[in-house]
Amino acid sequence: MRFVKLRKLTLEEQPPILLALSGVVGIGPMAVYRLIEGSYAVAVLDMVAVIGFVLIMRLVYVKRSVRLASACMAMVAIVTAVISVSVKGGNQIIWMYPATIALFYLLKPREAAITAVVAIMLIMPVVFKGRSGAEVAVFLTSLGVTISLSIAFAVLTTKQRRELQVITLTDPLTGAGNRRALDQTLDSVIEAADKGKAGFVLIMVDLDHFKIVNDSYGHTVGDTVLCDVARAIQANIRPADSCFRAGGEEFVVVAAMSNLEQARKLAERLRLAISELSYGPSDESGGSTVTASFGLAEYHAGETRDGLYKRADDALYEAKRRGRNRLHSCDRPLEVTTAA
Repeated sequence: MRFVKLRKLTLEEQPPILLALSGVVGIGPMAVYRLIEGSYAVAVLDMVAVIGFVLIMRLVYVKRSVRLASACMAMVAIVTAVISVSVKGGNQIIWMYPATIALFYLLKPREAAITAVVAIMLIMPVVFKGRSGAEVAVFLTSLGVTISLSIAFAVLTTKQRRELQVITLTDPLTGAGNRRALDQTLDSVIEAADKGKAGFVLIMVDLDHFKIVNDSYGHTVGDTVLCDVARAIQANIRPADSCFRAGGEEFVVVAAMSNLEQARKLAERLRLAISELSYGPSDESGGSTVTASFGLAEYHAGETRDGLYKRADDALYEAKRRGRNRLHSCDRPLEVTTAA
């Protein structure tokens, strides 16, 4: 029997998972109660909603289809509320409030607002039946306030979430991805590769003799060199590739949809681009040239993230040992590319 390996949820995965779990915990007991009291139609509706919530959690956790799962979760929540009102009458109108709020956790603000308005229009005939105009006005006003506050909250939290992602996944000095972003990217591409999709190559980049830069010219110049290198790498990789600063003077490139030979050509292009950089006094000497060593490792099916990282690191160490400013691959230990 195959078990799903437990993992941490991302920020995008948390809302649909938590809301679906709340739906299971909240509606499940109600379904059992209504079944006991003989309200079979509503009990069946509740059980369908619970099953839908469980399938949504699986869609997020196993398939990582957050957008699709969020849309499904929103539809289950609002459709269940509308049907409940239609079947049980106006007393069930209270379920429209949590369903409406849930929309703004799951959909974009405009999508959620449109969905909420359409749902309200569908239940209006039931709401009007047997109620005074004042009662209907109170309901519409309170639900309108709920929608307005939900829109404001959704816009604010969306902005804050994006800012938080930038902070938590970006190296503040160079603008490249940080180690957390690297780990998340590796987990994603490894999962895709294990499912039979395109493979990838991990390229480790380490600046040569970087300590001399800091010791001789100061950390301000050293920081400038790191930023220049990050820009050079990002300017020479493909849109599908990703650049990260793993720490210190070490960068990592994930060459997506690549084999080792293609990645070697990319790494050589990066090596040449970095070698065009310089630091130090801008006098007749032109300063000192920046160079870097590269270690490459192509992903093998079933390999762990740490195992792949170690192979690339071993290849990088070998490139350093053989003289720096060159490429080396642990898959092809005898092949070395040196500077012209």
